[in-house]
Amino acid sequence: MTAVEEALYQTKNHSPEDPLNFPIRLNDKLAGVGDSAGAGAFPPTAQQIAVRDALVAQIDAELAKLKAIWDTDLPAFNTLISDQKVPAIK
Repeated sequence: MTAVEEALYQTKNHSPEDPLNFPIRLNDKLAGVGDSAGAGAFPPTAQQIAVRDALVAQIDAELAKLKAIWDTDLPAFNTLISDQKVPAIK
């Protein structure tokens, strides 16, 4: 799940200088395209739409990976925990 999170969000930014050291991720790229497309009194350009579509496809691919983890790995992990009779953390 960490790999998916780090593809979507830049998790290493903690100070104002950090964006210089760590690249922006998919969510910030999509927000930038949205800001650019929303400026002015004219419709988005073909390039803005193409970049948005490419970013949305990449985001959807990451979210599909996350869903696969939730649908497959998480139930398997829960079964393993149950079978080993590991006490729950309260």
